[in-house]
Amino acid sequence: MTRSIVLLGGPDSGKTNYIGRLWRALDAGTGALHAAEQPKDIAFVLEITDHLFSGTFAPRTEHSDARRDFEVVVAATKNGPRSNVVVPDISGELWRNAVVDSEIASNWMDELKRADAAVLFVRVGSDQDVRPLDWVTSRKMLERLGQEDDPGLPTQVMLCELIRFLELSLVKREDATLPRLSVVVAAWDLVDAEKFDEGPELYLEREYPLVAGKLADLDTMDVRIFGLSVVGGDLENDPEYREDFLEAGLDTLGWVAVRDGNRWRKDPDVTLPIAWAIGL
Repeated sequence: MTRSIVLLGGPDSGKTNYIGRLWRALDAGTGALHAAEQPKDIAFVLEITDHLFSGTFAPRTEHSDARRDFEVVVAATKNGPRSNVVVPDISGELWRNAVVDSEIASNWMDELKRADAAVLFVRVGSDQDVRPLDWVTSRKMLERLGQEDDPGLPTQVMLCELIRFLELSLVKREDATLPRLSVVVAAWDLVDAEKFDEGPELYLEREYPLVAGKLADLDTMDVRIFGLSVVGGDLENDPEYREDFLEAGLDTLGWVAVRDGNRWRKDPDVTLPIAWAIGL
């Protein structure tokens, strides 16, 4: 059984580092999914894990004509059904440009049409996040700056357009159920304890109300929202945690925030957004 899963998100949304952490979990077989076969070519994924092992995040993936898809056969049990999960390597810049230009290259649209699941990333605290301006208080500033300094398309507008791409292209699953969308709020370790307890759903409602409203109104896809910490803490601004991370190792850290009844908890299984998307 072959399933193509598309990862979407703007620049600096957390996709690249998640792929590296995902592979480590699949290879170790410590989560809901394990790698049933060794992939043929994962050189670029190993480059990502090398960065993570050294206590740094991999650099953002820039648009390139050279595709570096991540393809791996996964299973939930040793002798259970297998799924060939294909994660096309599509940069955040490409997705943003597709929204701005209101079109997407045919080869990338073909990827969407082969998929029955997707993972949409948004990252806490990204310096690439573009917020809509308050046009009343910002009018004079804009007049001084000039049109060329327009900050660009607001991030939540871009995310809504990416969801629309999925609505138009994702196919129904083989069991005739709706395609699935995992929404991943990356860098969830950066929020305080109160916001963690409120959960990523409320975070989206507060920070990206258009996106939250769009997700709430969807009747063409099943949606589940996760929080994600690829490395379990703040490597860039917390030297003490970085030291602990280097001592403990990548495979013992990182988690996904999942809803458990009326509360949110940390689950060490970082494969969960993919596992749920393919139907587990």
